[in-house]
Amino acid sequence: MSELIFSKETDCRYCYKCLRKCPVKAISFQHGKSKVLDEECIHCGTCLKTCPQNARSYRKDVGKFLNLGKPFLVSIAPSFFAYFEEPLKVVGALKRMGALVVQETAVGAEIVSRKYKKLFETAERPFITTACPVVVNLVEKHFPTLRDRLFPFDSPMVTHAKFMKKRYGDFPVVFVGPCIAKKEEGKAHVDVVLTFEELEEILPDLNTAQETLPDGPYPNRARSYPSTGGVGITSEVSWEESVVIEGVENLMRFFEQMEKIEGRLFVEASACVGGCLGSPIMSNRVPGKERLKSWMKKLPTQPCLREHDLEITRTFSDRSKKVQIAEEEVQEILTSIGKDDPSKELNCEACGYETCREKAKAVVLGKAEREMCFTYLLDLVRSSSYRVVEESPNAVFVKKEGKTIYKNKVATELLEKYGEGIFQKVEENLGQTLTLDDGERRYFIVKKFHLPDGEEVLMLIDITREKMREEELNRLKLETLKKFEEMLRKQMRIAQEIAGILGESIAETKSSFFELKRSLEGENDYL
Repeated sequence: MSELIFSKETDCRYCYKCLRKCPVKAISFQHGKSKVLDEECIHCGTCLKTCPQNARSYRKDVGKFLNLGKPFLVSIAPSFFAYFEEPLKVVGALKRMGALVVQETAVGAEIVSRKYKKLFETAERPFITTACPVVVNLVEKHFPTLRDRLFPFDSPMVTHAKFMKKRYGDFPVVFVGPCIAKKEEGKAHVDVVLTFEELEEILPDLNTAQETLPDGPYPNRARSYPSTGGVGITSEVSWEESVVIEGVENLMRFFEQMEKIEGRLFVEASACVGGCLGSPIMSNRVPGKERLKSWMKKLPTQPCLREHDLEITRTFSDRSKKVQIAEEEVQEILTSIGKDDPSKELNCEACGYETCREKAKAVVLGKAEREMCFTYLLDLVRSSSYRVVEESPNAVFVKKEGKTIYKNKVATELLEKYGEGIFQKVEENLGQTLTLDDGERRYFIVKKFHLPDGEEVLMLIDITREKMREEELNRLKLETLKKFEEMLRKQMRIAQEIAGILGESIAETKSSFFELKRSLEGENDYL
């Protein structure tokens, strides 16, 4: 089975909002990655709607639909008329795309409702409606002991798929609706499930589409199925014997107490508040309910719908994940995150889990990380920061109302050497370099700032090493300059000596030249 709801890792920012909102905690956070746990997920789509980074998405089956070939049968959910502004043009467009029949899923809902009514008339215990696949997932995966309380019938979608195949032949069936969970529910009988927004992606230009009514037969009362109380209305159950429970959290609270209920009770269960009209896909269609009511008055009805002897009985399985966790393992995790005492278990829910113990169990199961606990992280930061400050080579004083309430190691050492007088030196040298000399010269840059709660922080930033390097550099510069001056003096002295020697040599050469000249001139007198 391909993953139905998945994470887009590049967009996830580890805010845990999806986990906080997930009613069954079917999301894991491990090694920098978040993942929807399909074996626990009930496919309610809450994480899709609540993720602020849009880091959750669901499997799109548009490609599968486009590869179906022609012809095919289309089942449109009752909320179809609430979602689309021009639903009859959409029906016409579907016909142009190759649909042999476009029929309302409410036809299947009529058949299911009659089964509900017949069974409930002789019931002696509560029964839960099974039109919502999320409700079925919730029971099978998290409340398996209530399986016998589920109405043992297929959903309207599956029932309608069976109805159409029996009536029109074994053509591919496409369901179009507002529910992500339907994609997994009907895979044995429905070839492709598209959400309304998926259908919108591939619809041709509706301006050229012809308004077309859905194909008959038509439902009588079941078009109210997607609204609150619609299932009970269609099943003709009296309000005294029925109850409507909407929202997964409300369902879970009800299911926890359901086994205590005696006598028959028609439980109309919907994962979405407001019924299917309140699904994540429908959330951007505010006027949907009024639009649906308007179309219910316009569309034709057919009071006596034949069932064609359809077999729609079904059974339910236990798909719960049974895990035993030793108390020692839970306690070990709690201790490791600084919750070694029950009084430290804040149960703040910031990590996404309702209690610290639930979070610890998730860590044991590999679904969560210790670092998801913000108080644990804060303690880590505080302890790390304390160690950094305490071991710093700089002096740190914290004063409040004139009293020293904290001093690190270096500050303690200075206070022992100079006493309270150190504070006067600090005040006199704010923003400047403070020199302390008690046999060993030390240099500090003095800074002062205030905290919001009135505390005053004095910091003496040790620049002794930098200052010593600066002094050493200056010393080297001076020595280099002296050596250069000495070398220059020596070179000048040598140059003068060389010049003197060259002068004497030139004078001697000149004297010798004139003597040679006179001698040569005298010899020429005899020629």
